[in-house]
Amino acid sequence: MMKKILFLLLTISVFSSCLQTRYVTEQYIKTNKQNHIPGDFSEIKLYSIYQGFTKSSPRSYIELTGYKYENEKKLVIATDRYYKARKKYSGDNTVIVDIDFIDLDVEQCKDIVKNFKILQGKLRKSKPKMNETIYQDYTVTDDLYISFSKTKLNKNPIEISLWIKDEKFTIPTDLIIERIEKFIEY
Repeated sequence: MMKKILFLLLTISVFSSCLQTRYVTEQYIKTNKQNHIPGDFSEIKLYSIYQGFTKSSPRSYIELTGYKYENEKKLVIATDRYYKARKKYSGDNTVIVDIDFIDLDVEQCKDIVKNFKILQGKLRKSKPKMNETIYQDYTVTDDLYISFSKTKLNKNPIEISLWIKDEKFTIPTDLIIERIEKFIEY
């Protein structure tokens, strides 16, 4: 019994240490958006909006980070995609991770906030039947749309889903919208 408890604690410890915030947006911004010229100085300002795991899948990770650089102000969204690799031998549990990035300008951020409120209004008016889910979506870019869903049992959704490159990332609604509004004012 004691061995099982120790194994469980060790497993939880190892698993949780592997799932820490990774700052992938910071790396992306610093290496793809900021220019680094030998002998020169440069300044960039980063604005952390959200970092964490999503409700849609405990292994799904998402980051939203804004930045100001030179005359540019943008928001970068980074998400993980997990794929099981084809087994090469018995017991092979290799998982491949891809990271997707989406860049949004301030106008697109304003569209998210404005249309989030419109989606909420539409959702309030909808009346799903038993076993029915009604989705209200707003498309921000070809690779991103925001979505609310409502069921007969879930009358007041408190989570928003960001569909990024065909993957669903569900996060707390009020938190994310409030933080995007603060980034817009920043």
